[in-house]
Amino acid sequence: MHWKTKAWKAAEAFREKHLRGKLSHLPVDVFSLVEIELGLDVIPFDDLFAKYSVDAALTADFTGIYVDAEAYILMEKGPEWKLNRLRFSLAHELGHHVMHRNLKPSFSSVDDFALWTQDYGGRMAELEREANEFAGRLLVPEKVLRHEFEVFARQADKLLPNWRVDADIRRKAAERIAPRFGVHPQAIEARFDREGIWPKPY
Repeated sequence: MHWKTKAWKAAEAFREKHLRGKLSHLPVDVFSLVEIELGLDVIPFDDLFAKYSVDAALTADFTGIYVDAEAYILMEKGPEWKLNRLRFSLAHELGHHVMHRNLKPSFSSVDDFALWTQDYGGRMAELEREANEFAGRLLVPEKVLRHEFEVFARQADKLLPNWRVDADIRRKAAERIAPRFGVHPQAIEARFDREGIWPKPY
């Protein structure tokens, strides 16, 4: 199975099982999803980003997620871009939790686990790509994104010829759409590409 198809299937199955009721609203409330729906521990970790260049990381036994302590403190009152980055980081770790928890060996320390996650047993690029795609599809559902694009397209068709080949307009559209999903505009541009909605102009 192609890695993208694998990640999409995992994200949609996860959505169907867990994102119901209040959790079905956008932006996805990953914090309630992690702590309440899944019962995972969220553990502030001093200098996680400084030490490992990540905002979040699964615990070695996959029962919790470490979160950079500074990001955790700012979770409710920090700048929007930090909240969006943390939302994506948590969704990324959920991707590992859902798709990769059966791959890990056992570890005797957090440092051993951290070292393993820097390479994932030689499969880092593959597993990171899958976790990123899981996070993207989870936070930005394809049908909703397609609808948002179609609304934008109808307006753009009335105003500008050839707007689909203008990278600046694509970027501005992503900036306009991103708040609906609580992600960075670059994540929307990535979803445009991945979903084949609006491929990057060359």
